[in-house]
Formats: sequence, C-alpha cells, structure tokens
Amino acid sequence: ASVSTQSTGYPFLCVIMFFDLFSKNNVGSPSPWTRTLILSISVAIIGSSFQFGFQTGCMANTLATVSNASHLDLGKTTQTIVVSGNAIGGLVGGLAAGPIADKIGRKKLMLINNIPVLVGTVLMAAAMNPAFKYFFVFGRIVLGIASGVATGVAPMYISEISPVSIKGAVGVSHQFMITFGILVGFVLSMSKVLTSFPDYWHVYFALPVLPALYQLVLLPFCPESPNWLYFNREREDLSREALTRLRNSRELANIELEEMIKGAHYRDRLRYGVVQTALYGSNVAVDSHYRCSVTGRSAVKRCKRDSKLRSEYFKRRRFK
Repeated sequence: ASVSTQSTGYPFLCVIMFFDLFSKNNVGSPSPWTRTLILSISVAIIGSSFQFGFQTGCMANTLATVSNASHLDLGKTTQTIVVSGNAIGGLVGGLAAGPIADKIGRKKLMLINNIPVLVGTVLMAAAMNPAFKYFFVFGRIVLGIASGVATGVAPMYISEISPVSIKGAVGVSHQFMITFGILVGFVLSMSKVLTSFPDYWHVYFALPVLPALYQLVLLPFCPESPNWLYFNREREDLSREALTRLRNSRELANIELEEMIKGAHYRDRLRYGVVQTALYGSNVAVDSHYRCSVTGRSAVKRCKRDSKLRSEYFKRRRFK
C-alpha cells in the first residue's frame, strides 16, 4: 500500500516542488527564467522525456487488444519480445547516449534521435498489413533505442543550460514529464478507450510523432549546451554566446563563464590526481601480487618500501 501511495503521489509532489521553486526569486535580481531557457527546457522534456515515459506505459493495456486483432495474431513469444523490446532498445540507446552526446553535442543528438522515433512509428503503423506484422516488433525495439537516448541526453542538456539557482526545479521537470508520459500512455490505453476504436489502434502508437515534430521544429532555435561548447569543443566564444541567449544578460554570462573556467582548472587537477592515483594503486597491487607469488610473503616488506617511494614521487609531480 505504501508503494502504491508513493507512486500515485509522486507526480503531484513534482508539480508542487517545480512551481514552488519557479516562484522563488531574490528581490532586485533578474529572474533566471528567461524565454529562451523556458523554450529550451520545454522542447527537451516534451520531445525527449515525455517520449520515454509514453513508451514505458503504452503497452500496459494495449497488448491484449493488439494480439487479439484479426489481422495481427501475435504468439506468446512475439508478445514477450514486444513487451521487452522497449527495454532491450533502451539499454542500447542509454549506453550510447553519453559518448555520442560528448562527440556531436546534446542539441544535435536530440535532433537526430527523432529519426528512430519516426522510423519506429512507421514500422508499427505498417503492421496493419498481415504480411508485415513483425514490423510491430522491430518498431518497438527502434522506439526503445530512441527512448534510451532521450532519457540519457535530455537531463544532461537541461541541467547544463540552467543556472545553479534553479537546477533542482529543472531536474524535477524532467522526472515529472517522464511520469506524465507514463500517465498519458496508461490512460489512453485503457480498455474503455481502446475498445471504442479497435481497428484504429495504430493511431495510438503514432502519438509519439507529435512531440517529435514539436522538438524538430523548435529545437533548432534553442542554443547548444554552454558546458559542451566550452569543455568539449573548447570554444569560449560560442559558450559565451549561448550563455548570453539563455541568461538574457551579457554580464551574467561573463560571470558564469568565469566560474566555468575556474571549474575547468580544478577539474583538470582532480582528473590528473585520480589518474595518477589509479595508476599508482594498480602498479602496487600487481607488483605486490607478483612478488608474493614468486618469492613469498617476505616480499611484502619490500613492496611497502617501494610503494612509499612511489607515493612521494607522484606527490612531488602532482603539485609541481
């Protein structure tokens, strides 16, 4: 009962937290919610977060209707693949989202991710023909890949474009839109709704086209992530331009960019220290294991002496 209450009240808690943080603003300071920021966040969460939520909840009540359709007789094995296809594709898309987003950018990846959404929708709609009934399975997997990419790149993008003061509210908006997508998919797939048009069930699975088109039309007008432009592309000028559009203030953009530059300096020092520590730790472990296995336990004392010398050496190099 506690789990059911928690899952039911979670969307309402997200709404309360989001609008509570939305309304908070220091007196005399410019509002962090600019038009460009709101547009960028809405495009990301509607076109990506909602897609993930809808694909998660759309098969809750529709499997029986689809499998019992006169022209689409799906066996037990095929039904299992249809249900798990979203998770299989989501695993692939989720693992690939991070490296691809670092390579080509968050904005470009979200734009490209609409291609598998449209392809998967077309495949599932083509399953109306009995000769292409297995297209329904392939379309489900392709949409799963798109959902995995969406849930990986959308929170990354909205977190990097939002100022520090409202990052919590923006993060809640992503989770709220996922929950809202699950709710929409579940409500529209209820038996009372679907049984009223059993011959038009493909229209229900074509609904993801609407948020995909919304993102395709408006995302080109949104700026790229300033963090990606600075850290990955090393383009300070483009990062400042994106921040100026998002903050609607050149002064705030310069301040945030200076903090970003300081963060890059500390991040490089931390990365160097972590790499050196990992190399040193692995070297000591392998050396100790080799000496103990070859010469016996007495070699541990020698390893400790050598490890102490290595530690002092790397400590001098790290802060040189």
